[in-house]
Amino acid sequence: MKKNLLFFVFLLSVTINLMAQSDTKIIAHRGAWKEFNLPENSIAALQKAIALNCYGSEFDVRRTKDGVLVVNHDPTYFNDTIENQMYADLNKNKLSNGEDLPTLKNYFITGTKDKHNTLMICEIKAAITHPDLDKLTTKETVELVNQLGIQERVVYISFRFEILQWIKEMNPNAIVLYLEADKSLDQIAHAKFNGINYHYSNFKDHSTLANEAIAKKLKVGSWTVNELADFEQLKKMGVHLITTNYPETFLKAQ
Repeated sequence: MKKNLLFFVFLLSVTINLMAQSDTKIIAHRGAWKEFNLPENSIAALQKAIALNCYGSEFDVRRTKDGVLVVNHDPTYFNDTIENQMYADLNKNKLSNGEDLPTLKNYFITGTKDKHNTLMICEIKAAITHPDLDKLTTKETVELVNQLGIQERVVYISFRFEILQWIKEMNPNAIVLYLEADKSLDQIAHAKFNGINYHYSNFKDHSTLANEAIAKKLKVGSWTVNELADFEQLKKMGVHLITTNYPETFLKAQ
């Protein structure tokens, strides 16, 4: 009887582990750019992530001086601070593949115009010149999503806690994931956020973190995971959203 019980427990643990691994979703970090020699955050990188059937394609939102929401990771574009420049002036410089500096509107339209399953993982960046711009950028981003009717195709992420709070105030049904590991899981759950998306080192340093988050009914993601060994370790821990610069490689490794 004892042997049968032990075998059952072993079998259950294996099943749970396999289910967790099969549940793993791959998010292309700034689009599928690195593996295909494309500019990061470009329309081409987004389209490649969609072609790969990634769970999501992550990108970064900033605001120009004249109020144009653009997709760019760094606060500067060709050494110009985005927040201090007009869009037309910034766009005189093109991405390495000849594309314009993407506007958020064009990015959203391109990423949601066809029937596919790839979600838009929208990171709203904190302003570097005027912190009060954060609320305006957040408001305009959510309003654009509502205007385009793509609420169910967008997931919001941010390193600033207040940005996600504002999103939830504007749309309580929005999916938001917090990127910074500076709050307790209870604080995140109390804020009605949907989950965490931490740097992979946080999970390696705290091996039960994913299970603790799952117990609080939070989604669990990790960034930016580029080594297959880390990918396998995180899967075993229960991390089910993996953001990577190598989405094709990771999809094949599932």
